[in-house]
Amino acid sequence: MVDRGLLYKEWKQHQALLLAIFFLLFLSTPLSIISEYFSYQGCLNNDNWNPRDCEFYLNYETGGSLQFFWAPGVLLAVAQLGIARSKGLLDFTLSLPYSRGRVFNTKFWMGSTMIVGAQLLGYLLSKLLIIFLKPGSVEFFDHFMIGSMIISFMAYALVMAAGALTGNIFAQLLTSFTVTILPFLILVLPALNLRVIIGRDLFWDRLPIVDSTIFQYMIPIIYVNPVWVMKSKYILLIPAAMSIVFYGIGYISFVKHASERSGSFFLWKQLDRPIQVFVIIAGILSFGYFGYGASESMIGYVFGMILGAVIGFFISYFAIYKKMKHL
Repeated sequence: MVDRGLLYKEWKQHQALLLAIFFLLFLSTPLSIISEYFSYQGCLNNDNWNPRDCEFYLNYETGGSLQFFWAPGVLLAVAQLGIARSKGLLDFTLSLPYSRGRVFNTKFWMGSTMIVGAQLLGYLLSKLLIIFLKPGSVEFFDHFMIGSMIISFMAYALVMAAGALTGNIFAQLLTSFTVTILPFLILVLPALNLRVIIGRDLFWDRLPIVDSTIFQYMIPIIYVNPVWVMKSKYILLIPAAMSIVFYGIGYISFVKHASERSGSFFLWKQLDRPIQVFVIIAGILSFGYFGYGASESMIGYVFGMILGAVIGFFISYFAIYKKMKHL
């Protein structure tokens, strides 16, 4: 599954980035706890403050010290596939006597182990600090730390899957972002347009799934906002399941499709036309709805749809069919 020689090569190739990500994820939360403790001690030692007004408590309701815990995984996935492909490093790796499946698994499990392992060690160190420093209260700590591991793993798996499907860095990032809002584009955007056509009072109440908490947390981008910390712990089963799906898509795509640096948007050419049609339709629906919202008239709605069709066509055409230059 993972070859030690290939693992060593990947480590040497991304050593600086991996170490930076490890120490960032490992030390961020423990250092924030120490910082809060020193602030508390400074308050106690300040003659201008009443000690009763000094508090030492940890509340991770708003995400704590690392609200962008998903970002290192995105950066690492881009480096492992997008940048490696554009520089020709992936071509060299694939020329070695290893199967495509083993190459992908070695990259994936090295990256995910670094991301999740660093946070796990930071979690354990933070627990020791909490026991030793004895804050007055600790809120949502376990939920936040476990959730951050799961969601950062999901973000990493998503961008790795996008990198296995696409042929350049821009395509990898754009595809990743599109997937993070895909449930909204597929269900909510058409529902908003039907709401305009049929009528607000007649339609919206007939689609309760849009207001469903479960549906909302099936939109990956919602986890960027740490409001999930205050929700049920079972919500985290959704990003965990999505992570498995993204890994499967990435593995199959990497094994089945050519990975050489052609500069194309999608490595699987059969995706070009369907995705272009999807982008045009999304542009029509998006600009149509915003046109109606701006003018409160069907004229604005139709004008917005026409504008969205034109913009969607040009964006999709130049993004998908124009090859990127190599680095």
